[in-house]
Amino acid sequence: MEYDKSTDSKKRELFFEDAFEVAGHGKFNHLVLITSGLILLNVSMESIGMSYVITAAECDLQLTTEHKGLVNAAAFIGIISTSFLWGYLGDKFGRRTVMLPALVFSAFFSVASSFSTSVWMLVVLRFLTGCLVSASSATVYAYLGEMHMNTRRASSIAWGSIFISLSFIILPGLAWLIIPGKWSFTIGSLIIVPWRAFVWAWCVPGLMAAFALLFLPESPRFLLASRGPDAAMSVLAKMYAWNRGASVDNFPVEKILTVSLESQKTGFVGALKNIMLMFRPPLLRCVLISHVSMFAVFMLSSGLYVWVPEILNNILQSTSDRSITICEIIHEKIRKESEFNMQLNNTCTTDVAIGVFPISMGMGVVFALTYFAIGLFINKIGRQILYCGIMLLCGAATAGAALVPHGGAATALLVAALCSGCAASILAAIAVDVFPTCLRAMAMCIMYMVGRTGAAVGSYLLGATLNTYCLTAFILLGVFTAGSTLLILLWPKPQEIREKMEEQGLTY
Repeated sequence: MEYDKSTDSKKRELFFEDAFEVAGHGKFNHLVLITSGLILLNVSMESIGMSYVITAAECDLQLTTEHKGLVNAAAFIGIISTSFLWGYLGDKFGRRTVMLPALVFSAFFSVASSFSTSVWMLVVLRFLTGCLVSASSATVYAYLGEMHMNTRRASSIAWGSIFISLSFIILPGLAWLIIPGKWSFTIGSLIIVPWRAFVWAWCVPGLMAAFALLFLPESPRFLLASRGPDAAMSVLAKMYAWNRGASVDNFPVEKILTVSLESQKTGFVGALKNIMLMFRPPLLRCVLISHVSMFAVFMLSSGLYVWVPEILNNILQSTSDRSITICEIIHEKIRKESEFNMQLNNTCTTDVAIGVFPISMGMGVVFALTYFAIGLFINKIGRQILYCGIMLLCGAATAGAALVPHGGAATALLVAALCSGCAASILAAIAVDVFPTCLRAMAMCIMYMVGRTGAAVGSYLLGATLNTYCLTAFILLGVFTAGSTLLILLWPKPQEIREKMEEQGLTY
């Protein structure tokens, strides 16, 4: 059979997406997925880990209720306040380049926070930890999505997000093993007790991810936009070698063709000019819809989560013989605590409610199953339909939890409502497609910054209203969550956005 040289020539000169297809999908992508999952696990554990520490550390650091709230919020404040900076750095220098050192230094400050001898030392170190965790919290979605071909991008983000749910199993599991312990030892003049060692334990996933990143390259899509097709092709060749079990030299593509090469605007002023594209048509509509939607997702999932363990404990500890709602249980608990505080002496005792840990682990299992189902069905059902379905159900569950006069049913509905957090990965998969490479990390960072602002707002509003306007708070939160799905109906077709942005010389 005669060898067709023209066919070989065409194969050796391909457009980027076609070359990406040739690189295949296999061991390389699995390593990227696991590494990104460990980063997401680290972000989640660093964000919520203090909620298990503050009770155990109450006597050591003389924590008041206000202090506990500040300690819990410190990491979130750090994440929110530096999201814009990390988004800019991720789009300028690269996703991997930003995440690798940030993971190492976030672990350093997190471990340092375990040696805190005062509440303000703890708050400052948790804030600094949050500032560094912010580098990975949204940039990892850009990295994970860009390391997969377009047809697998949504499912890869969904599968990676399963690791977030694992944090709700692993973290309370570690707390259950470590915090109730009665042991202690001394380092210098500081007595190391279980809660300090617990902080060390949750730093492990981040350090594992940093080690894995040493063997992974920069995103080829970022390299295509910032350094040109030759830099991107070297990464694709490495992907091909790992996935096919072949040599890098056997990569059958010799040249990547480009329709238009993105003009790189360097420097901070140039980055601001790029960012302004987000706030002009056609991206403005996408920004408003995705950011408001992420605010709603976090307002319910994270805002409610910090209160659910206490609410569940109140349900389990309720001694009422009649069927009452969770709002009535909360009011009864507050009344009893008020009476108890009037008789309280100055002795400090730390009692960790063991029941919180298995309850939290059970919720984590439900979240993991939900993420698993999303990974299976996101391409079959469609991202927007799946997102709307989850948020509508979670909104209804939130309102229903405050209305049903039965503890078991209310508990089930509360857990269902918290599954709204799983919708964040679907929203990220929807949004990541419309932003060009030079804006993708920034867009994701700002979107998650807005989302975490929603978490802070939700937590504060629930804390301020549970005592006096409990039923109203739950119903309004549920209605807002369900109503936010109307915005997704206005989401434009990604292909139309891409074509308009490519006309301006931007690449995807």
